[in-house]
Amino acid sequence: MNYIKFIAELKRRKVFRSAITYLVVAWVIAQVSDIVLPTFNAPPYFMKVLIFVLIIGFPIVLLFSWVYEVSPKGIRKTKNLPPEKPDSKPSGRTPEQDEKKLAVLPFQNISPNGDSDYFSDGLTEEIITRLSGIKGLDIASRRTTMKYRDSDLDVRTLGGELNARYILHGTVRKHKDDLKISTELIDVEKDAELWAEIYSGKMTDVFAIQEKVAKRIVASLQVKLSPKEKKALNKRATLNSKAHDANLRAREFLLKYTKSYLLLAVELFQEATELDPEYAAPYAGMSEASGLLYETHDRNPKWLEKAEESALKALIYDPASSEAYSALGLVYYNKKLLNEALIATQKAISFDPDNFFAYWIRGRLYRIMDRDHEAIADYNKVLELNSDFHSAYGDLQMSYEKLKDKVNLQKTIEKAASFYPSYLKRNPDDARAHQFYAFTLQRLGRMEEARDEMQSGIDQNPDDPIIVYNAACFYALIGDYDASIENLKRAIDNGFGNYEYIRHDPDLYCLKNEPEFIALIQDK
Repeated sequence: MNYIKFIAELKRRKVFRSAITYLVVAWVIAQVSDIVLPTFNAPPYFMKVLIFVLIIGFPIVLLFSWVYEVSPKGIRKTKNLPPEKPDSKPSGRTPEQDEKKLAVLPFQNISPNGDSDYFSDGLTEEIITRLSGIKGLDIASRRTTMKYRDSDLDVRTLGGELNARYILHGTVRKHKDDLKISTELIDVEKDAELWAEIYSGKMTDVFAIQEKVAKRIVASLQVKLSPKEKKALNKRATLNSKAHDANLRAREFLLKYTKSYLLLAVELFQEATELDPEYAAPYAGMSEASGLLYETHDRNPKWLEKAEESALKALIYDPASSEAYSALGLVYYNKKLLNEALIATQKAISFDPDNFFAYWIRGRLYRIMDRDHEAIADYNKVLELNSDFHSAYGDLQMSYEKLKDKVNLQKTIEKAASFYPSYLKRNPDDARAHQFYAFTLQRLGRMEEARDEMQSGIDQNPDDPIIVYNAACFYALIGDYDASIENLKRAIDNGFGNYEYIRHDPDLYCLKNEPEFIALIQDK
C-alpha cells in the first residue's frame, strides 16, 4: 500500500475532519451528560450506555465520511479519483489560466439549403485554431466539443462536462454569397451572457469575422497578448474565400475513404491550390487523400508521388503543419521507410497533440514493428480524439488478437457493437461502416445480421475495390470460400493491387490452399 497516497485520499474525502469533529462533539456530549444526568437522578448505567454508543458511532462516522460527502446539493456519494495516466507531464497551467478555459461549441448550420455543415464546422475549427496559440487561454479541443453538436444540455451542464468557465456558441447562415454569423459568449460560473454579436457580410468577409470574434473573446477575458500572439491572431492561412471554401468541402469527403469520395476530395483540394498556390492546408489534404488512394484503391505510383510532393509543398508554406507531417508519415509507411514514417508522425503530434490521424498512422507503424502495446495506446487515443473514426476499432481488435488478450478483445468487440448502430443512423451512406459492423456482428455470432450489413455496404459501392475486398475477407471468415474468391477477383479487377497485403491478411489465411487463390496471387 502507498501510505502517502492513502493519507492524501483520507484528506480529500475529509475523513480526518470528520473524525476530529466527531471526537470534539462526543467529548462535549460526555461532559454535559456527566453534569446533567445526576441532576435528573438517572441510573448509573445511562452514562455507560451513552459512552458505549459514542464509541460505536466513531467508526460509523468514519465509514460514512469515506463513502459520502455533504454538499450544498445534499448528501451524495464521493466520486473516485480518475486513474492516473502513465508518463503524465505537468500542464504548466496557472490558476489564472484554469479560470480562463474556453469551449467553442460547434456552430449550428441554419442555412436554407442545409448542405453547409462543412462550412459551419470549418468556422468552428478556424476560431479554435486561432485561439489555441494564446498561452493565457485554455481551449477545449475541437474533437471534444464536436461531441456536443446536437446536445440539448443547458449551458451550466455543458460547462461542467467540458470543465470550461466560458462557452462560445452561435449559428451560421450561408446563402449563395451572403453570410450571417451570430455568436454569444457565456460565463458558465455566473450563468450570464458576456456579449452577443451578429456579423453580416459576403463570403469574402469570413476571415475578418473570424478575427473579430477571436479578438472580442480575448478582450472580454482580459487576456494579455505577446507581440507574437498578436501577430498570430491576425494571421490568415489564405486571403481567397473560394479557396478556403473548396478546402473545407474537400475535408468533408476526405475521411469517407471510398474511391469516389477520395477522388472528389483531390479535385477540390486541387481547385483550392489553383485559387491560392501558397495555401498550405489543401496541399496537406491532397497528400492525405492521394496517400489513401494509393494504399487502398489504386497502387499506381503516381498517387504516392503526388502525396509526397503535396506534403512537402505544404511544409514549404507552413513548416508547422501537423497535417502535412502526418500525411508524409502515410507516404513513408507505404514506401516501407518505417523510421522516417515514425519521425514524421511524431513531428505531427508535437505540432498538434489532437491530430488523431497521426496517432492512427503511428499505431499502424507500431503494429508492424511488433510493438502492439504501444499501438493499442495510439488506437485508443484515436477514438478518444475522434470517436467517429471507426477504423480504429478494427485495428484494436487485430492488436488484441496478436497479443492473445481475449478480455480486451471482447470488450472492444462489444464497444464497437454498441457504437455502429448510432453511427450508421447518422451516416447511413458510409459503406465501410456497414461492413465493419458486419465483421463485429460476425464475431458475436449474429450471422444473419452480419450478412445483411455486409450486403448493405456492397450495394452502396459495388465497384469500389476496398469495399469488394472487405467482402472477400468477410466471406472467407464465415467459410463461404467461393463467394470470397469471387469478390477477391472483382477487387483486383477494380484496381486492388496490394498483393503483399493479400498474402499476409489473416482473414484470408483459410484460402491459402485453394487453387484459385494460389493462381490469383502467383507471381504477383
